[in-house]
Amino acid sequence: MSLIKKSIKLWTFHLLLLTAAAAVTGCGLSQEPSSPGKTDQVNESASAIPSKPERIAALSLDAAEVVLELTDAERVAVVPRSIENPSLAFRTEEGSRVANKIAGATSLDPEQVLSYNADLLIMTKLHDKEKEATELLEQSGIPIISLESWSTMEVLMNNIMTIGAAIGEEKQAADIVAEMKSRQEKVVSAVSEAVRPTVLVVSPLGPGTGPYLLGSSNISYDLVRLAGAAHAADSLGLTRTTKATIEQIIKADPDYILLVEWEKGKSDDMNEVTQTPGWSTLQAVKNKRVLVMPARKLLNPTRYSIDTLEEIAHWLHPERL
Repeated sequence: MSLIKKSIKLWTFHLLLLTAAAAVTGCGLSQEPSSPGKTDQVNESASAIPSKPERIAALSLDAAEVVLELTDAERVAVVPRSIENPSLAFRTEEGSRVANKIAGATSLDPEQVLSYNADLLIMTKLHDKEKEATELLEQSGIPIISLESWSTMEVLMNNIMTIGAAIGEEKQAADIVAEMKSRQEKVVSAVSEAVRPTVLVVSPLGPGTGPYLLGSSNISYDLVRLAGAAHAADSLGLTRTTKATIEQIIKADPDYILLVEWEKGKSDDMNEVTQTPGWSTLQAVKNKRVLVMPARKLLNPTRYSIDTLEEIAHWLHPERL
């Protein structure tokens, strides 16, 4: 039977993050995180997320990474296929043990998702397709956690706490966040008095897309900022991801450049800018301050983003770390 035709009351589930938000965004980084309460808001009927869901549908890569970090693959009903790509994901081995794979959150088929009989749906609601799918899936009565963003370290830590509470792994999540906060505090303190160089992040958005300039909507922006640099996208007035041109890069002429590698060992995605005569005129290129990073490190928000923060900070300020 079509999902749209099902006569089911609309249940909308939200995990409130009052204590988690206070722990991550409202307090100092050195404080221990608190566990968020699990409160459901519903229309007409009340229902709770199971205390320990056993068939979790993690429908976006970021959510799948966190779920597989916190619990066994046997408790996960479905994940995106990208979890098996080592250029994009960390938990590839665990992801390979999940029986069902889908294309990803940007092309969700609600009927297919429901066929896996999940008892909890977790997804990131960033694109129109994801928002449309969420509206339809809400009609199923299955609890849904819709995460709006993963664009900063603070939001990432909040999301880890959210997912940990939802799947009954609060302590594991709290331990991870406490470690991340402690390490972040050390980096921020170490670079606080340093001169802030400019850094530009250039990345493909997928195989064959060519290079794009990443702005503040991606977690890489926050990592650059916390590592003790000024993001060169600001000088170009960029707030969102924009197709890269060598003219823009020459205009920014950053002190450092981060190039994102979408597929291991493949660099031709950057040829549109790196193979132009103007590339060699950039001060970052002349001074050998160009670093290539795999997409999973710089673009995929996970607990390992703290490793990336430390790596970037050491690259920029080796004398301080």
